[in-house]
Amino acid sequence: MTTTRTQQIRPQLLLAGLLAITTACSSTKNEGSKQRIRLSVGEIKEISLPSRGDGSTQLIGTSDNQEVVEVSRPELAPAVDTLKRDKSGPTVFQLKGITVGSANVMFSEKQPSETGSGQVKKTYVVQVVAK
Repeated sequence: MTTTRTQQIRPQLLLAGLLAITTACSSTKNEGSKQRIRLSVGEIKEISLPSRGDGSTQLIGTSDNQEVVEVSRPELAPAVDTLKRDKSGPTVFQLKGITVGSANVMFSEKQPSETGSGQVKKTYVVQVVAK
């Protein structure tokens, strides 16, 4: 039984094609860098993300399961208004474990006038456990 050169090349081409498709699909869905966090029910963890500070973009935090993890921004009012409007510091979010389970928390950046969820910068897989 003899094999032709075409029959020998086909599996290699198929493999190369599948690899190219897989790479293309994975690069179109950019979920930022992923990290794992473990929280107890009722525990709050602060997450700081760098911001541009020029007001051209805003950071948004969302949970795909708000019954498990709540995402919020602490409202910190200064004791004295110094009239300093520089927003060059990091943006702080709070993650709170609500019930046992897991959720994906995504932080995305978008322009204030932009619709949609924006570009994902960081993703956390949050596991909430009983105390």
